[in-house]
Amino acid sequence: MKKNNKTKIENLDIFLSFLLLGLTSFGGPIAHIGYFRNFFVKQKKWLDEKLYADFVSLCNFLPGPSSSQVGISIGYHFKGIKGAILAWVGFTMPSVIILLLFGYAILNYDSSIPQGILRGLKAIVVIIVFQAILGMSKNLLKDNIGYMISFITALFLVIFPSSFNQLMCLIISGLIGVFVYRNKKSKEKNKKHLFEISFLKIFPLILFFIFLLGLPIFNKLFDSNLLNLANSFFKVGSMVFGGGHVVLPLLKEEFVTSGMIEDDLFLAGYGASQAIPGPLFTFSSYLGIFFNSEINTLLTSMFCLFFIFLPSFLLLIGTLSIWNELRKFALIISAFKAVNASVIGLLIAALYDPIIITSLKSYYDFALILISFIILFFIKIPQWAAVIFISFCGWIFTFI
Repeated sequence: MKKNNKTKIENLDIFLSFLLLGLTSFGGPIAHIGYFRNFFVKQKKWLDEKLYADFVSLCNFLPGPSSSQVGISIGYHFKGIKGAILAWVGFTMPSVIILLLFGYAILNYDSSIPQGILRGLKAIVVIIVFQAILGMSKNLLKDNIGYMISFITALFLVIFPSSFNQLMCLIISGLIGVFVYRNKKSKEKNKKHLFEISFLKIFPLILFFIFLLGLPIFNKLFDSNLLNLANSFFKVGSMVFGGGHVVLPLLKEEFVTSGMIEDDLFLAGYGASQAIPGPLFTFSSYLGIFFNSEINTLLTSMFCLFFIFLPSFLLLIGTLSIWNELRKFALIISAFKAVNASVIGLLIAALYDPIIITSLKSYYDFALILISFIILFFIKIPQWAAVIFISFCGWIFTFI
């Protein structure tokens, strides 16, 4: 079945699918995972629930923008590196264009985002993530152990929220899964599948470490604004665990504290990136407008965008190239049964903080969340249409 799907899905299908998601996926990385699941698992049926959950689990282990990495994984699964690039370009391009236009406009106009629309976007995200949690739970939580792992993960992360704790929960859950879910067929499976590492497969991982170690050295040896930007954005992209929201303090420390950009300009761009669809990492293209370099403004923006995404792209492609081999091993299968349960707990914790905490501040917000629930669960209109409708409702509520 998977092989047939792969032959039917063309490069254009991948690009257009992610372009549509790039235009309609509001709400940050956790919400994007809900959008992706609804689109590729429920609507298109390109992936089954288990494979999608494996991609989500893997991407939560790696630094970088988790939702973009899930998209890249889907593209790579069907069309290799070309599919990965098409998925990334399609999903990223809309928000890049919007932020570039906003960046140019903010120099001449006092641009602001209507609070009612922002309120509507936050409300719909609550139900989208809730919908994803319900769907994934039905398919991935098969026993009491899975429910217990999910519950404990959610409880722990609500009380002790941090990207480091998220990573530790996934690792500990994987270890538990190895001992709890391993079966008698493990030895037979391990004999059938011999794991071979080739230089070509791990070359992206080698390239990652070359950039990570080499850019700081070259930046000190040569006086170049471009090298300085490459080093800064690559470093930030290598340090982000837990989704795109974590990038804010890192970028602020790197560029605002150092005086490369004014605080007001920085916060204006970040506010805009919160209210548009697509990955938060595209905020880097906005920042590029305000930096001086040896090339023009547009190319500088694209340069910044490229280097903030490059670390996660190299790490992910390097891992995915050996991932299909790893997934054949019984111990890996056992570990990921538990890791998938832990991911559901991670989503539950994220539903509370930051999604519900930032979305539910008044009875108007509760009304918008309730309307979102009705139109998605009972009327069942498409998510992109629900996003537009609830944003409009949020804007209308500002006049009440």
